[in-house]
Amino acid sequence: MTKQEFLTELQRALNGRMGSRAAAPHISYYQEYIEIEMRKGLKEEEVINSLGSPRLLGKSIGDAFDRAEQKSTPKEKAAGYGLQILRYGKILGRRCGQIGTETLRRAKVWFDRLN
Repeated sequence: MTKQEFLTELQRALNGRMGSRAAAPHISYYQEYIEIEMRKGLKEEEVINSLGSPRLLGKSIGDAFDRAEQKSTPKEKAAGYGLQILRYGKILGRRCGQIGTETLRRAKVWFDRLN
């Protein structure tokens, strides 16, 4: 298994458990770890084999993530959900503005053709 195959499989395992945003630091860590070990003189295959199965590694990281999530207080979870809602609202508001502007532009073109 190559480094890229390992990282891709690990990313798939983590994304399914915690989402890509939470998985990204873990992927970066293992990518850097593999590169550092290879600079020390180990072959890519040796480093990958020493890490074991990326699916099992992803499961272990996901389990730790789940335990950490369970320790969050309801107030902390609510604050996190509130921030997510604000982010999505901002994105949706921007998109609605773009759609409205485009609709007005098209209506103007249509009315101009009628005259």
